[in-house]
Amino acid sequence: MDPAVEPAEEVAPSIVSEPPLRSVVSDACVLTLCRRSGSAKIGLHLTKAAGADQPPVISSVENGSLAHAHSELKSGARILAISHASGSFTPPTAEEAAELFESSEGTLTLTVMPLLDRWGFIIDADADKQREGSSRLDTRRLNAQLRKWEKRIGSLGAWERYTAKKPEKLHLRIRQGVPDPVRGFVWKALAASRAPPNFRRDGLYQRLCEGPGLERVLPETLTQIDKDVPRTLTGHIFFRGGGKRGQQALARVLRAYAAYNPQLGYTQGMASYAAVLLLYLDEEDSFWVFAFLVEGCRLVGLFSDGFPLLHVYFDRWEELLRRRLPRLARHVQRELSTFLGMPASYRELKAQDDPSRYILPSVYVTPWFQAMLVGGDHPAPSALAPRIMDNLLITGNAGAIFSVGLAMLKRQQRALLKLRADALILGLKQLPRTFGDTTRLMRHAIEMDINEVELGKPPD
Repeated sequence: MDPAVEPAEEVAPSIVSEPPLRSVVSDACVLTLCRRSGSAKIGLHLTKAAGADQPPVISSVENGSLAHAHSELKSGARILAISHASGSFTPPTAEEAAELFESSEGTLTLTVMPLLDRWGFIIDADADKQREGSSRLDTRRLNAQLRKWEKRIGSLGAWERYTAKKPEKLHLRIRQGVPDPVRGFVWKALAASRAPPNFRRDGLYQRLCEGPGLERVLPETLTQIDKDVPRTLTGHIFFRGGGKRGQQALARVLRAYAAYNPQLGYTQGMASYAAVLLLYLDEEDSFWVFAFLVEGCRLVGLFSDGFPLLHVYFDRWEELLRRRLPRLARHVQRELSTFLGMPASYRELKAQDDPSRYILPSVYVTPWFQAMLVGGDHPAPSALAPRIMDNLLITGNAGAIFSVGLAMLKRQQRALLKLRADALILGLKQLPRTFGDTTRLMRHAIEMDINEVELGKPPD
């Protein structure tokens, strides 16, 4: 591929030039609620916080209200400040806030500190109570695990020796999960080791962001990026707090890639992959690992015109579902075919090369592949995204997404077999949000072990 901007010099990527994990800072979120009439409900209910001068805490949020549309406004979040034409309060009392919510019209500006899980995703008070505490044994296990990883990644030489000496063990360890403090380093190292020589070009990212490269990006592409970025990983503080600096970084990465690969440009779904990388890597590293994902892991067909790889994956998915979970596959085929008015079974339509067959899996599988299960209306829980990325980079293919999908279906098979028609469609769509323990899910996914042979050769 010819990049839009020629580099001055080509250099091999450096694995250890950045600290392993770029920490996510807990920042307050600034939100605007516009109450155009007295009939519009703000929908926030508050309780007094323990201790004097402490900001009030959200106790509940009404469905369908103005507040419900904002992912930052969940039970357990604190209201740090409220600003309105009639006055400002920093922090407000619960009574002052309630009066504004009830009687004020026009624009309300709220500064909110949400509850976060360990990955920086915004959670509510119920989820916060359910979080498992870290026991001394858990801490000792994590420290022992980190000491082993530090030996593997202590230097470029140590990493190269380990990967050369114990490739199968490394593969297994990464599939089982990489500790957060070293995850960014490992992702960068995996991409660097798999990418062709001189894949990364020193200084090119900055020139793509600032130079004439963006002039080659279609205006409609830039417009689509600007629309999609605010809708990406809306549950993570990096993309909501601190002036939404995460959104700015994501927009720069996606625009730069559109300039780097103008033939592909940008398609919805690409933002999810890039956003997950930005949680652990700086912008430039995220850009190059993202470029490797698209090209080196052969995901380009998920986003190019006509989505050829997505259609191949639809066929693979239906085949693997029939093979691994035959009873559930028959149930899904029967119920969805009837509900969607499909004239024949998926296999019959495939034998006729009828593209209408893609309607059935597209109902629920599309966001799994195009947005790595973290996009769409029913995204997976926070802990899953980095685990999937671990597996994508170590295997070089999307087998992990197939494995996770099948593992989810297997765990919920009994409940899904009881659903019919549109209820089954909704159940399948919501599947990523229904499981609890991510570690257990990934263990089942590893047992599924969908490999490159089963995926077949991607389209050219």
